[in-house]
Amino acid sequence: MRSHSLSCSIRRAFATSIASLALVGATAALAPADAVAAGPTQPDLFVDLMTVDALNPMEGETFRAQIDVRNGGTGESNPVVVTVSVQAGLHTTTLAPTDGWACTVASESSYTCSHPALPAAGRAPRFSVPFVVSGAEPGSRVPITATISPQRRESSTDNNTTSVSVPISGTCVVRGVVWHDLDRDGQRDEGEPGIGTGPDGVLQVRVGPRQGQTTGGGTATVNPDGTWSLTTRTELLYVVWLEASSAYGRTVSDVGDDATDSDMVTTYESDPILLTSSAEFSASHGGEYVVDAGLVTRS
Repeated sequence: MRSHSLSCSIRRAFATSIASLALVGATAALAPADAVAAGPTQPDLFVDLMTVDALNPMEGETFRAQIDVRNGGTGESNPVVVTVSVQAGLHTTTLAPTDGWACTVASESSYTCSHPALPAAGRAPRFSVPFVVSGAEPGSRVPITATISPQRRESSTDNNTTSVSVPISGTCVVRGVVWHDLDRDGQRDEGEPGIGTGPDGVLQVRVGPRQGQTTGGGTATVNPDGTWSLTTRTELLYVVWLEASSAYGRTVSDVGDDATDSDMVTTYESDPILLTSSAEFSASHGGEYVVDAGLVTRS
């Protein structure tokens, strides 16, 4: 009896072990299929970059808005449609062909541009569209907006619209006087003479913009009494640069009365010429900016 019971127990334990191994094997067989299961792939279109090729266009001028579009999602998109629109003060004009895109004039204030489907992580070639400044208030900022038409499968449509504001240039006056600071006190006192243009005096006064992609500034004519004036465009950061004979040096700046002090703050070179400049300043439409330069005789 004991031997029969032991034999039955061994058979039951062996059967149970075989069943357990079969269940583990079945579970293991299902695991790889479960591991590769994934959610649906989705595109995510967005404007990666939007710039303009002129930072401060004026009335009547044409400039271009440049736009990069990407698919940052995990799946291919449908064909892409972008609307580029502006507000009053800018309007559309004649289009030139754009690589990879088909653009049409939708209205006086917008273009519609289309591109074939983009793969996941794909980037479309940059495209550009022109606008003309017409009736914009000088000194104002007019927005340009690029909107990608949303797609049903997109993971997010919150990033489908991007805008950039374009400052509209007006005009301002930049003027000053170059004088000989005889007592070296940084103030133009009565009787201290101006320094005019000449090989032994002022070689050049130039008003230059600090940013790239800008139009503005210029070279001023310096009169015999040292005065100069230049009318130029605005919505820029400017610096006044002065070149003079190396017989002179720069006097101290920003001392005492602002109406009669020297505004040259940096010397870059002393020989073979004197090269000095003002601090930068922001020029707005209708403004007048006075930048004076006091020079001293070098010993």
